Amino acid sequence: MNSVADTAAIVAEFGGSSQQSVDIMIGVGVVKDSEAVFFQYVGDDQTSALVQPSGKPVTRIGNVQLTGLSIADDVYAEAGFKGDKLNVFVTTQQGRTVMLTSGLTTIWSQCLVTSLQGLAEEGGLNHIIAIDTWKGNSKMKPCFAAVRDGARKVSSNELYQALADARSDRDREKTEALMRDAVEVINAGLVQSAVVSEPVTDLF
Repeated sequence: MNSVADTAAIVAEFGGSSQQSVDIMIGVGVVKDSEAVFFQYVGDDQTSALVQPSGKPVTRIGNVQLTGLSIADDVYAEAGFKGDKLNVFVTTQQGRTVMLTSGLTTIWSQCLVTSLQGLAEEGGLNHIIAIDTWKGNSKMKPCFAAVRDGARKVSSNELYQALADARSDRDREKTEALMRDAVEVINAGLVQSAVVSEPVTDLF
Protein backbone atom coordinates (compact mmCIF):
# COMPACT_ATOMS: atom_id res chain seq x y z
CA MET A 1 0.00 0.00 0.00
CA ASN A 2 1.44 3.39 -0.92
CA SER A 3 1.63 6.58 1.15
CA VAL A 4 -1.77 7.79 -0.05
CA ALA A 5 -3.39 4.65 1.31
CA ASP A 6 -1.35 4.81 4.53
CA THR A 7 -2.50 8.34 5.30
CA ALA A 8 -6.13 7.71 4.41
CA ALA A 9 -6.17 4.44 6.36
CA ILE A 10 -4.95 6.16 9.52
CA VAL A 11 -7.57 8.87 9.19
CA ALA A 12 -10.31 6.31 8.54
CA GLU A 13 -9.30 4.15 11.51
CA PHE A 14 -9.16 6.90 14.09
CA GLY A 15 -11.76 9.25 12.62
CA GLY A 16 -9.69 12.19 13.84
CA SER A 17 -6.71 14.29 12.96
CA SER A 18 -4.03 13.03 10.62
CA GLN A 19 -0.34 13.05 11.52
CA GLN A 20 0.48 13.86 7.92
CA SER A 21 3.27 16.40 7.49
CA VAL A 22 1.97 19.63 5.95
CA ASP A 23 4.00 22.05 3.83
CA ILE A 24 1.29 24.71 3.45
CA MET A 25 -1.80 25.34 5.57
CA ILE A 26 -4.60 27.38 4.02
CA GLY A 27 -7.72 28.67 5.74
CA VAL A 28 -10.90 29.45 3.81
CA GLY A 29 -12.74 32.75 4.24
CA VAL A 30 -10.70 33.67 7.29
CA VAL A 31 -11.06 37.44 6.80
CA LYS A 32 -14.72 38.16 6.12
CA ASP A 33 -14.20 41.70 4.79
CA SER A 34 -11.56 40.61 2.26
CA GLU A 35 -12.31 39.72 -1.34
CA ALA A 36 -9.78 36.89 -1.01
CA VAL A 37 -11.03 33.39 -0.25
CA PHE A 38 -7.79 31.52 0.53
CA PHE A 39 -5.45 32.59 3.34
CA GLN A 40 -2.11 30.96 4.06
CA TYR A 41 -1.20 30.57 7.71
CA VAL A 42 2.25 32.11 8.24
CA GLY A 43 2.27 31.89 12.02
CA ASP A 44 0.13 30.72 14.91
CA ASP A 45 -2.32 33.60 14.47
CA GLN A 46 -1.20 35.29 11.25
CA THR A 47 -2.55 34.76 7.75
CA SER A 48 -1.67 36.10 4.34
CA ALA A 49 -4.26 36.36 1.56
CA LEU A 50 -3.42 34.35 -1.55
CA VAL A 51 -3.54 36.75 -4.48
CA GLN A 52 -2.23 36.72 -8.02
CA PRO A 53 0.47 39.20 -9.16
CA SER A 54 -2.36 41.29 -10.64
CA GLY A 55 -3.92 41.59 -7.20
CA LYS A 56 -6.88 39.36 -8.02
CA PRO A 57 -7.66 36.73 -5.38
CA VAL A 58 -6.60 33.15 -6.07
CA THR A 59 -9.84 31.19 -6.44
CA ARG A 60 -8.57 27.83 -7.71
CA ILE A 61 -6.24 25.26 -6.21
CA GLY A 62 -5.60 23.08 -9.23
CA ASN A 63 -3.65 20.04 -10.36
CA VAL A 64 -3.78 18.40 -6.93
CA GLN A 65 -4.63 14.94 -5.69
CA LEU A 66 -6.75 14.30 -2.61
CA THR A 67 -4.88 12.29 0.03
CA GLY A 68 -7.19 12.42 3.03
CA LEU A 69 -9.75 14.21 5.18
CA SER A 70 -9.81 14.64 8.92
CA ILE A 71 -11.99 16.34 11.52
CA ALA A 72 -10.44 18.33 14.36
CA ASP A 73 -12.85 18.44 17.29
CA ASP A 74 -13.29 21.33 19.74
CA VAL A 75 -10.58 23.46 18.15
CA TYR A 76 -11.98 26.63 19.73
CA ALA A 77 -12.29 25.29 23.29
CA GLU A 78 -9.57 27.59 24.64
CA ALA A 79 -11.42 30.59 23.19
CA GLY A 80 -14.53 29.59 25.11
CA PHE A 81 -16.83 28.40 22.33
CA LYS A 82 -17.56 25.17 20.55
CA GLY A 83 -16.59 24.30 17.01
CA ASP A 84 -15.01 21.59 14.87
CA LYS A 85 -12.93 21.89 11.72
CA LEU A 86 -12.67 19.96 8.49
CA ASN A 87 -9.09 19.45 7.26
CA VAL A 88 -8.58 18.52 3.61
CA PHE A 89 -5.19 17.17 2.55
CA VAL A 90 -4.06 17.41 -1.07
CA THR A 91 -0.72 16.89 -2.79
CA THR A 92 0.57 19.12 -5.59
CA GLN A 93 2.29 17.82 -8.73
CA GLN A 94 5.59 18.93 -7.16
CA GLY A 95 4.95 16.70 -4.14
CA ARG A 96 4.04 19.41 -1.62
CA THR A 97 1.32 18.65 0.91
CA VAL A 98 -1.34 21.32 1.35
CA MET A 99 -3.97 21.35 4.08
CA LEU A 100 -7.17 23.32 3.51
CA THR A 101 -9.15 23.99 6.67
CA SER A 102 -12.61 25.37 7.39
CA GLY A 103 -15.40 24.92 9.92
CA LEU A 104 -16.94 21.46 9.65
CA THR A 105 -20.46 22.68 8.89
CA THR A 106 -19.66 25.84 6.91
CA ILE A 107 -21.21 26.17 3.48
CA TRP A 108 -17.74 25.78 1.93
CA SER A 109 -17.13 22.49 3.72
CA GLN A 110 -20.59 21.20 2.80
CA CYS A 111 -20.02 22.10 -0.87
CA LEU A 112 -16.58 20.53 -0.93
CA VAL A 113 -17.58 17.30 0.79
CA THR A 114 -20.63 16.99 -1.48
CA SER A 115 -18.32 17.31 -4.48
CA LEU A 116 -15.79 14.81 -3.11
CA GLN A 117 -18.62 12.39 -2.34
CA GLY A 118 -19.63 12.64 -5.99
CA LEU A 119 -16.04 11.97 -6.99
CA ALA A 120 -16.04 8.90 -4.75
CA GLU A 121 -19.30 7.64 -6.27
CA GLU A 122 -17.70 7.84 -9.72
CA GLY A 123 -14.52 6.08 -8.60
CA GLY A 124 -12.40 9.16 -9.30
CA LEU A 125 -10.75 9.81 -5.94
CA ASN A 126 -7.32 9.04 -7.39
CA HIS A 127 -7.76 11.61 -10.19
CA ILE A 128 -6.02 14.99 -10.44
CA ILE A 129 -8.60 17.61 -9.47
CA ALA A 130 -9.12 21.34 -9.08
CA ILE A 131 -10.87 23.00 -6.13
CA ASP A 132 -12.69 26.24 -6.98
CA THR A 133 -13.82 28.67 -4.28
CA TRP A 134 -15.84 31.88 -4.49
CA LYS A 135 -17.82 34.20 -2.25
CA GLY A 136 -21.58 34.50 -2.25
CA ASN A 137 -23.51 37.76 -2.48
CA SER A 138 -25.53 37.50 0.73
CA LYS A 139 -24.82 39.68 3.78
CA MET A 140 -22.56 37.08 5.45
CA LYS A 141 -20.67 36.43 2.18
CA PRO A 142 -20.22 32.70 2.71
CA CYS A 143 -17.64 30.84 0.64
CA PHE A 144 -18.78 28.18 -1.80
CA ALA A 145 -16.73 25.39 -3.37
CA ALA A 146 -16.75 23.10 -6.38
CA VAL A 147 -14.48 20.27 -7.48
CA ARG A 148 -13.59 19.71 -11.11
CA ASP A 149 -12.35 16.44 -12.53
CA GLY A 150 -10.86 17.76 -15.74
CA ALA A 151 -13.37 20.27 -17.09
CA ARG A 152 -16.34 18.58 -15.41
CA LYS A 153 -17.85 19.53 -12.05
CA VAL A 154 -18.61 16.57 -9.81
CA SER A 155 -21.24 16.30 -7.08
CA SER A 156 -23.40 13.85 -5.17
CA ASN A 157 -27.09 14.55 -5.72
CA GLU A 158 -28.07 12.43 -2.73
CA LEU A 159 -25.76 14.19 -0.25
CA TYR A 160 -26.59 17.60 -1.73
CA GLN A 161 -30.30 17.03 -1.08
CA ALA A 162 -29.76 15.57 2.39
CA LEU A 163 -27.68 18.57 3.46
CA ALA A 164 -30.15 21.01 1.88
CA ASP A 165 -32.99 19.38 3.83
CA ALA A 166 -31.00 19.53 7.08
CA ARG A 167 -30.25 23.22 6.53
CA SER A 168 -33.89 23.91 5.73
CA ASP A 169 -34.90 22.23 9.00
CA ARG A 170 -32.11 24.09 10.82
CA ASP A 171 -31.00 20.73 12.12
CA ARG A 172 -27.34 21.30 12.98
CA GLU A 173 -26.94 17.84 14.52
CA LYS A 174 -28.16 16.21 11.30
CA THR A 175 -25.87 18.42 9.20
CA GLU A 176 -22.87 17.47 11.34
CA ALA A 177 -23.77 13.77 11.24
CA LEU A 178 -24.05 13.84 7.44
CA MET A 179 -20.66 15.54 7.17
CA ARG A 180 -18.95 13.09 9.51
CA ASP A 181 -20.45 10.10 7.69
CA ALA A 182 -19.36 11.48 4.32
CA VAL A 183 -15.79 12.04 5.55
CA GLU A 184 -15.63 8.38 6.60
CA VAL A 185 -16.99 7.22 3.23
CA ILE A 186 -14.55 9.38 1.26
CA ASN A 187 -11.56 8.23 3.32
CA ALA A 188 -12.59 4.61 2.87
CA GLY A 189 -12.87 5.26 -0.88
CA LEU A 190 -9.35 6.72 -0.90
CA VAL A 191 -7.99 3.55 0.69
CA GLN A 192 -9.83 1.39 -1.83
CA SER A 193 -8.73 3.45 -4.83
CA ALA A 194 -5.11 3.30 -3.68
CA VAL A 195 -5.26 -0.50 -3.32
CA VAL A 196 -6.92 -0.93 -6.71
CA SER A 197 -4.31 1.26 -8.44
CA GLU A 198 -1.41 -0.62 -6.85
CA PRO A 199 0.38 -2.56 -9.61
CA VAL A 200 0.06 -6.33 -9.48
CA THR A 201 3.36 -8.23 -9.65
CA ASP A 202 3.76 -11.68 -11.13
CA LEU A 203 4.36 -14.12 -8.29
CA PHE A 204 5.54 -16.97 -10.52
